[in-house]
Amino acid sequence: MTMTVSRLHKQLSDLIAAGHGRKPVCINKRTFNHRLERDGAVIMPVESVSEPVFITTVDDDGWQKFNRDGTEAGRYSVVLAGGEEE
Repeated sequence: MTMTVSRLHKQLSDLIAAGHGRKPVCINKRTFNHRLERDGAVIMPVESVSEPVFITTVDDDGWQKFNRDGTEAGRYSVVLAGGEEE
């Protein structure tokens, strides 16, 4: 189902009411695909908004980063997704 402004507003309002108003917002690029993308189709619809999920941070070499206490480094972010996974 394509995201409308009203639906997006409701979902974001619910996240704000739940105390997530200061969480960063990211996109999952792998879920945004279009068969005409190589021909220039670059505007793709948002299908869903996630609850905050933990996203692991990577270091400069592309490996998983750890905090000084040995735990995974990362942050909780709200993720926007398209309709298709590659």
